[in-house]
Amino acid sequence: MKHSKTILAAALGLLVASTMPALAGEKKVNKYVRSSDGTLVRDSEGGCVRSSDKTTELLEECGYKSLEVVVEKTPEMVEVAVVESGTVLEHVVVENIQFAFDSAELTAESKAILNDAVTRLQPYKELIRNETSHVTATGYTDTSGPEAYNLKLSERRANAVADYMANSLGTDRARMKVSGMGEANPVADNATRAGRIKNRRVELDVIQN
Repeated sequence: MKHSKTILAAALGLLVASTMPALAGEKKVNKYVRSSDGTLVRDSEGGCVRSSDKTTELLEECGYKSLEVVVEKTPEMVEVAVVESGTVLEHVVVENIQFAFDSAELTAESKAILNDAVTRLQPYKELIRNETSHVTATGYTDTSGPEAYNLKLSERRANAVADYMANSLGTDRARMKVSGMGEANPVADNATRAGRIKNRRVELDVIQN
């Protein structure tokens, strides 16, 4: 019994040894016959003449195609800009907004102007939808009328703009934060008609959360 096991072990050893070249990726073929000047000897059909010896040399001119080595490219690292919370991503000043007299109702002309602002904010629509950012709408007035009244009027008008923007962008109205500043922060002279028109405005900011 012990003798049988020894023979079996020896046989397995020979089997493993005989398969080692294949495992190492080496393919052995019959050696090529060459003439005295080193050129390959060919038969009547143009094939390479072989000897009984073995070799791992595989020649393309004798019918073996070289293996194409495919090198996988390492994916390029894309640097993603980190935007701090509170960063203003887009600032839009909407001027010449016309409202019905003593109201916050947008006129047709104002809606056309706001459509330009909608276009400016379109690239940030998904950020607003997934709550990565939000929009602030800040209303301002000129100095016509009582200051306290203008403060409330500026907020009402900012709300009207925010409603229109949210509806046009298809975003949650809750993503629009509204405030009214009344006569504060004028950008032009309230003593002139042109200046008063510029001061009656709503400023939109897309802000990173």
